[in-house]
Amino acid sequence: MPSIVTVGTFDSDDVADVTKILREFDGDVAPELRRLRRRQVFHYGDLYIHMQDWDAADEGEARRLAAADPRCVQLDERLSAYFDDHAATEDWDGPVDRPAAERFYLWPAEQLDVLEHSFSAVIVNTQRQEHIPEVSRLFAESDATDIPQKMGTLRRQIYLWRGIYLHIQDFADTDSIKVISSVWTEGDPRFLQLVDDLTQLIPPYDPAGNSLATRFYHWAAEVSE
Repeated sequence: MPSIVTVGTFDSDDVADVTKILREFDGDVAPELRRLRRRQVFHYGDLYIHMQDWDAADEGEARRLAAADPRCVQLDERLSAYFDDHAATEDWDGPVDRPAAERFYLWPAEQLDVLEHSFSAVIVNTQRQEHIPEVSRLFAESDATDIPQKMGTLRRQIYLWRGIYLHIQDFADTDSIKVISSVWTEGDPRFLQLVDDLTQLIPPYDPAGNSLATRFYHWAAEVSE
């Protein structure tokens, strides 16, 4: 089940207005969009991250579904008053003309059936495109161990958008911060080594703060029992 992830600049003072717009849309329209399964919106510093999960074959089909529905287009137009474009980071070495963030890593490969009941954490850093193979390798090696199971990770997706690195993890636990912190507390040397190896590849977006984005809006389709 692919995600459409869009990124831009945002004033967190507008959270209430954006939440109101999304609640109106998702209360009236989203239930009619049978293939839209979940929407989450996060903010981090001056950024917003808008994540939509669609029941589609791939991200391209998901984007086409959203672009073909005039109601979704109208929603994007309403949100454009609050969401601005984000210029590429200074050392970005990739394209700037893609319509959404590009996913370059996914684990596991199969569809996440419990998506609507999972809880997401988004880590924000920076990254150059040239480091995609190495970042992918490091996570693939880690995800081949029992570390994801110890963390309760159901799905991991990593995206790039004009130099912005987005690490999205879905958990069964409602408190994703607690889950992530527990691995640090346990001090698993494999996990700590992974963090050390990634430090030079994904520098912080905000060196003064932590890297965890704040989710301020969530909607999920009802799941038939």
